[in-house]
Amino acid sequence: MINETKIVVVGAGNVGWHLSRALSGVEANVLQVYSRLEGRAKRLGDEINVDYITDLTEVNPDADLYILAVRDAAIEIVAKKIRKRLDAYFDKKIEPLVVHTSGATPTTVLQPFFKNYGVFYPLQTFSIDRPITFNTLPICVDAKRHSDVDLLFKLAQTLTPKVYRISNEERQILHVAAVIVNNFTNHLYTIANDILQQENIDFEILKPLIHETVNKIKQHPPATMQTGPAKRNDETTIQRHLNYLEKHPDYRKIYELITESITDDGRSTTNDKR
Repeated sequence: MINETKIVVVGAGNVGWHLSRALSGVEANVLQVYSRLEGRAKRLGDEINVDYITDLTEVNPDADLYILAVRDAAIEIVAKKIRKRLDAYFDKKIEPLVVHTSGATPTTVLQPFFKNYGVFYPLQTFSIDRPITFNTLPICVDAKRHSDVDLLFKLAQTLTPKVYRISNEERQILHVAAVIVNNFTNHLYTIANDILQQENIDFEILKPLIHETVNKIKQHPPATMQTGPAKRNDETTIQRHLNYLEKHPDYRKIYELITESITDDGRSTTNDKR
């Protein structure tokens, strides 16, 4: 039973924070949470009524599942410390399952330290102070053993119906796409906001356009919803934009690159129809 699986969540950053709260909300058996920041560890532990620690030498050695919700560069460091803790106190014949929550890091980063390892990757952008509805987001899982895949599937399904088994290779491709649609798009919003601020125009005026763009791709392939001067090959408008952006040379380069990509995509689509 999933509620009998003893879980330790290592990390109380954006992902660890929301994941711990979500697991607590479905009454998963979370034994302990960890953060190197005492204030954050205490706040999370108190909120979901579990033990909290700030030192991995105190991690509970009796867990069945350790979820490493830490930044990518820290996964190996944290794994090594947990292995050392388990080696000192381990008295069970069955080793625990250890997973990380990274979209970009292969599960094999855990292989030198644990016999049973995998990934539990919620595909979403997280900020601590913004609520997250887990039952609408996808969770990607994988593990070395089939029995561990089943366990992770069942755990994920307590949070969301959108659960996928995704290999290391597939997950890295998925992460590239996720960075483009999330981080890159948000950077474009930042550029637009900066331009408007310099001209004393409120970014709020663009929000209905942003919402409509997102709503369109909920029902249609993005390529079929492409509009704008590059799609129309409107060279006069494009040149006006480039002239304005002379005072923002870095933004001008980005505008030119994306315009060229859209134009080339339109040409290839036209050629495909011949």
